[in-house]
Order: sequence, then structure tokens, then C-alpha cells
Amino acid sequence: MNKNTKKTNGIKDSISKLFILRDSCAGTCITQKDNPNIMWFEGAAVLLEQGVDKLKSAKLKMDSGSEDARKDFYRNVKDTVSKLTVLKSSCLGGANSEETNENVIWFEGAESIIREVLDQLQEVVPKTETQAVTPAATGSPKTGVIAASDAADEDNDAVEAAKQAAAG
Repeated sequence: MNKNTKKTNGIKDSISKLFILRDSCAGTCITQKDNPNIMWFEGAAVLLEQGVDKLKSAKLKMDSGSEDARKDFYRNVKDTVSKLTVLKSSCLGGANSEETNENVIWFEGAESIIREVLDQLQEVVPKTETQAVTPAATGSPKTGVIAASDAADEDNDAVEAAKQAAAG
């Protein structure tokens, strides 16, 4: 399998997983209006939608073959990795809280899916680019939050909502 096919398949698979997770968050917002973590689910749905949009854009850039395509592709992937790192860290807080058994299982599953997507995206980015992404992806939750807010100032409201929801 050539390199571009592997990238394309990795991006497509990541988009699919994030779509499912986003729809699950939206469904939870509808069915569990009295959930104490409803703001977390709303914020997660926004972050996941932004991640899907960035990955779609990255795939289009990659497919276009333009001169700036590679730079834009990696910027979009790194931005998505930062957001997903924040979301993954906040899932751990939800799974440890006094949630219903159904929601604890949901948080554990969401964390697992996000981890898979992060692993896939790390494979798509070459080693030289991965070094810039890795600290946010493997660092402490605080490092991930700082990296995400620095990398995506235009999305501060969504990131802040996810952090507040994760905090309680």
C-alpha cells in the first residue's frame, strides 16, 4: 500500500470514528437532558465537529496536491490532535465521576475511540511532524489543555466548555 493511500485510509477511518462519537454526544444531549455532565457532552460534540471539519479539510488539501497542501494538511491534523487530546483527558474524569453505569461505560468507550484516532493520526504525520505533535498527545492533561488552547485560539470557547465540564 503506498504512502498516500495509507494516509487517505487513516484520515477516512478517523473521520468515521469521530462522526460516530459526535453523534453519540448529540444523542446523549437529547436523551439525558437532566444529566449533570450535559455541558460536557455539548462541548464534546462541538470539539468533535471541529475535529471532523479539520480532518475533512486536511483530506481535501492532501487530495488537491497544491504547493501549500502539505503544510495545511499537517496544521489541520495537529489542531485536531490537540483538541482530541483535551477531550480524551476529560473523558477520564467522566469515567471516574459518580456517573450512571451507562455513562461510565460511554466515557470509557469514548476514551478508547479517541485514543485509536490519535494513534491513527500520529501514523499519518511523519516523524519530523510528529515531534511537534507528541508532547500534547502524550503529555499530562494540563500540557494537552495548554497545547490545544495555544494551537486553536479561535476555538477557545469550545475548549473552555470542555475543560469546565471535565472539572465538574
